[in-house]
Amino acid sequence: MQALDAYNVYQRKQKPALRCAVAQGRPVPAFVSGEAWSFSGTIRDIEEIPEGFRPQAARAAMRWTGYYLFHALDA
Repeated sequence: MQALDAYNVYQRKQKPALRCAVAQGRPVPAFVSGEAWSFSGTIRDIEEIPEGFRPQAARAAMRWTGYYLFHALDA
């Protein structure tokens, strides 16, 4: 199993299940900055992964867009 990258996670205030993960060391997308989103924590290892987060999809999204949007099923 490949090691998990560390991600900072932000959640939409009006829709808390909507999350945006950004790999640590990468810039936070402009749409996340502002009052509509809040920092909700950091994912550092496999035990911290919220339901709905897919590490392989997150890695691919980081290459293409610089962020990973997902719907947290545990919200």
